[in-house]
Amino acid sequence: DAADKELLEHTGYVIEEAVRALREISNNLSPHVLKEFGLARGIANFINKSLAINNIKIRFSTNLKNERFDTDIEVILYRVICELINNSIRHSHGTEINLSLLYNNNTLQLNYSDNGCGFNPQAMMDVGMGLSNICSRVNSIKGTTDITSSKGNGMRACITIDVTPYEHRKI
Repeated sequence: DAADKELLEHTGYVIEEAVRALREISNNLSPHVLKEFGLARGIANFINKSLAINNIKIRFSTNLKNERFDTDIEVILYRVICELINNSIRHSHGTEINLSLLYNNNTLQLNYSDNGCGFNPQAMMDVGMGLSNICSRVNSIKGTTDITSSKGNGMRACITIDVTPYEHRKI
């Protein structure tokens, strides 16, 4: 009858929206561009999406060309960078983010900073999941994380990963 037909159409719409949202979440976790084109292009793509919907300036520099690294390294660094950018946008009230990703002598180094309100890093490790997730992810690939911040002085993160134990290749 008409009521069942309307319910069925509404249910179909809800399912389509759920599938769309799931695809978007999945793409943000491990986007197609990261898999196909590598870390630098994946990060640039995420930054462009962030700039389109947020009022913040993001500077990104890298010396990566066509280097590819172990999938774990690429996905973890991508997620860490997304987390850092999202944290700055949501919580820092800053206007600028600077991000550099450099590859030298089998080492990837990520330098990140914002000009936001700053925070006490130790207090945030104890309360929030974001910073502890970042440290845990980097630690899982034997990297090091140094996060510094103080009230009124923005934040800085330096992440270093030795990629020697992982196979890397040029595409």
